[in-house]
Amino acid sequence: MGNLWLKSHIDNKPDKFSKKFYKKYYNKLHHLREFRDDKYKYGLMYTIIDDKSDYNNFKPTILINGDSWAEFLLEDIVVLNEVIKIKREEKINIIISGTTSYSFSPTTVQLQILRKDFNISPNKIITMIDHTDVGDEICRYKNQLEFNGDGTLLRVRPEDFFSGEIYAVKTYLAKYDIYDSNDLNIIKLLKYTVLKNKIKKNRKPLKCNFTELMRPLEAGLSKNEYIHLKEATIRYINTVFSDNNVEKLLLVVHPHLKHFTGQYKFYFGNFLKEILQENAHKNKIILLDFKKVFREVYFNDDESKKYQDAYVINDPSSHINVPARIPFIKKAFSELLY
Repeated sequence: MGNLWLKSHIDNKPDKFSKKFYKKYYNKLHHLREFRDDKYKYGLMYTIIDDKSDYNNFKPTILINGDSWAEFLLEDIVVLNEVIKIKREEKINIIISGTTSYSFSPTTVQLQILRKDFNISPNKIITMIDHTDVGDEICRYKNQLEFNGDGTLLRVRPEDFFSGEIYAVKTYLAKYDIYDSNDLNIIKLLKYTVLKNKIKKNRKPLKCNFTELMRPLEAGLSKNEYIHLKEATIRYINTVFSDNNVEKLLLVVHPHLKHFTGQYKFYFGNFLKEILQENAHKNKIILLDFKKVFREVYFNDDESKKYQDAYVINDPSSHINVPARIPFIKKAFSELLY
């Protein structure tokens, strides 16, 4: 019975190096990329695009960070090939560190880690901003931030062991500790059963569900939410330019379908335009607002096209579909490089 149980739970099991890597960095970043096959093969925190032998020969280095909008550049071979094509034609290094549900706070800490621990010092940065980042920042991360005495963001604490949130990875890693132990499989089964019952008994309710994540978009930000989001945004920008090597930061904002229907009140493009007016680094920041260039980029200004033609069908998070991702990434690099 123990062997059958182990076999049924072995899919996408991380190797020991990757589990050690994950345990080290999730304590600073809340969570990393999944161990799922289509994500795991690209690395748990970042991916150097194309042949690594070019890394020391190509300059400059472009870092693409953010949430799933950055990570999805790796997930479809057609889109990935377009990124590789841009890399080769422009003779640049491209590194993608996008991770699902990262907003400005975990992205800030991630950038610090990439510089300090992995010697990644980009000359230019593309930051993909999704509107789910608003709810993520306010609901998921606000109470998990840890600072030092001078106000520097040190880490985004992971969820508690019995948290009901979707990124409560401590229970997931505890399960794999059982798998990797030297116990007999029947003992592993018994330990897993005890753990499962303990989690079931003590599990806290889910707080940051999709409805709550979308609430700030639908209702608008309260005064305190606005202040927190502004502080997180400025903190990230200051971290970007704390390295004098950085020449440009491209902030990419894309509307959800409900922005066109008027169902969402908050729009990140307007928010950034407002808070960047007096920013000390504004001359090095480019704001690419796809709401303003939507029809031009995706439809060649064809007025007969519908907005929804660029989105994944029935996706509540309004990700763009694979055909739209090619002009999307082309436009981003065009704004950054030319």
